[in-house]
Amino acid sequence: MKPSQPKYWKPQNNLRVLVTGITIDPPGATFGPRVQRNYEFIWVMEGEATVYFDNKVIKAEAGTVLLRRPGVKDYYEWSPKHRTVHAYIHFDTDPQHQKILSRSSVPSFRKLPPNDVLRPLLGYLLELDGLKEPNRSGLMLPSLDLLIKGYSTGEVTVRAQPASQLHETVAKAVGIIRENTVQTPPNPLRLGQLAQVVNTTPENLCRLFKKALDLGPLEYAKLARLDRAANQLRRTSLNLKEIALTTGFYDAYHLSRSFKQVYGLSPKEFKASPDNEWVSQKNPIIRILYSR
Repeated sequence: MKPSQPKYWKPQNNLRVLVTGITIDPPGATFGPRVQRNYEFIWVMEGEATVYFDNKVIKAEAGTVLLRRPGVKDYYEWSPKHRTVHAYIHFDTDPQHQKILSRSSVPSFRKLPPNDVLRPLLGYLLELDGLKEPNRSGLMLPSLDLLIKGYSTGEVTVRAQPASQLHETVAKAVGIIRENTVQTPPNPLRLGQLAQVVNTTPENLCRLFKKALDLGPLEYAKLARLDRAANQLRRTSLNLKEIALTTGFYDAYHLSRSFKQVYGLSPKEFKASPDNEWVSQKNPIIRILYSR
C-alpha cells in the first residue's frame, strides 16, 4: 500500500522508499545472485566488496555508493579479511526520476569525496524510516529526490567549512589584514613583510593559509577590500573612483574589473540591483571574515 502524504507536500506519484537497513557481513560472506524490480542505493560504510551487476565487476571500497537498477542480476562478495558494513535503500520511482536514472551518463557507482552530500542524505533517510506516516513520506521523498539528482549529476561535493580555530600564525596574519582593510586607504600589503611580522616564511604562510582557508594571504586581503567596496556601494553615495581610493585599488577601472570577477556584476549593476545584499555573499570570505 502506498504511504499517505500530507496535503502540504506535493504528491510524487510512484516515488517511494520501500525499505532501508544496515547489514554487517562477516569476512568472506556473499549475497545473491538475485534480480529485483526496484531500484537500490548501496552504501559501503566499512570494508570493501566485489560487486557484480550482470557482467560488470565493481571493486567497491568504503565510501562507495552503488546504484542497482531494476532487472539487474546482482551478486556481492564481501571482504575476505574483515567485516563489511553496508547500508541499503530500496525505492520505486516516478517517470521523472526513472528518466533521470536511465541516462547513460549515470554510473552504477560513485567513489565519493570526503566532503560529499550523499552519505549524510543516506544516513538521514535511514533515520527517517522509523517515523510514522505522514511524516515518513513527507520527509523521505524530498530527501530521496535530492539524493537521486545529486547522484545522477555528480554534484555531490559540499563546501568545506573553515576550521573553528585558525592556526596561530594564520590568525595573527588575518588580524593584521583586517586592521589594514579598514584603513582609508589600506596600506599596500606585501607577502614578505606580512610573513616577517608573523615570524614565518612566505612559503609557510601561504601553505598555512591554503590549508585553513583555501586562499592565499594576498588573495584573502584583496577579497577583504572587495567586501568593503561592496558595502560602500550598498550603503554610501560615494562614486566608484572614491571607493577605489578608500579601499586600496589603483583606480575605478581596476576596482571594477576585480569586482566583476568575484561578484559577476559590475559595480554599477551591483549598486542598482535590489538583490545586492545576497549577491555580496558570493565573496568567498564573507562567511569567515566576520565570523571569528
